[in-house]
Amino acid sequence: MTDELTPAQRAAVAPLKARRVDCPSAETLVEYETLAAPARASHPAHDHIALCSRCQLVLLHIDEPGRRATWRTGRWLLPLAAVVLLGVSVTLVWRPPAPAIDESETVRGVDIQAIAPIGATEQLREFVWQSPMRADRYRVTVRSGTTVVWVAETTRPRAAAPPPGTIERDVQYEWQVEALDREGNVRMTSPSQSFVVY
Repeated sequence: MTDELTPAQRAAVAPLKARRVDCPSAETLVEYETLAAPARASHPAHDHIALCSRCQLVLLHIDEPGRRATWRTGRWLLPLAAVVLLGVSVTLVWRPPAPAIDESETVRGVDIQAIAPIGATEQLREFVWQSPMRADRYRVTVRSGTTVVWVAETTRPRAAAPPPGTIERDVQYEWQVEALDREGNVRMTSPSQSFVVY
């Protein structure tokens, strides 16, 4: 850090570094804490303890009721609590990625299975499905009631979301996938699946 300082800043910091001393030992701080206020002023470590924020923090925790007996043995409690808190917060925030879909594999069954979106969704990223048969291409159709809102064709069992503004928020839509052969004939159709972007 001192490498980043200007020569003038280094000159100002040097006297401060020379006056810096290590904090007193834990035993010294406990001894200091047991002294009455007038006797503390004559303690050899008083000048340092009075100005050191670290020492003041230790004294604050020593002074708490019920802490004096467990102060030495309880040093591990604060790091342990930090680790537990970090572990809990990570599990609450981290969400595992969606499972990968092996697009080369077909699934068993007699219908194309819609995977996403289903029901209420915060954001529409793509349409994903699985098929019990291999198809040359798939056609995705999105309807609002009986009105066709969007149609797309793809060779993979997924399709990108429609352009912005095509799907409105808080409106119920239904989507369906058709498996097509080379000539464009429908070989299989999925059941309709409804979704709402909120």
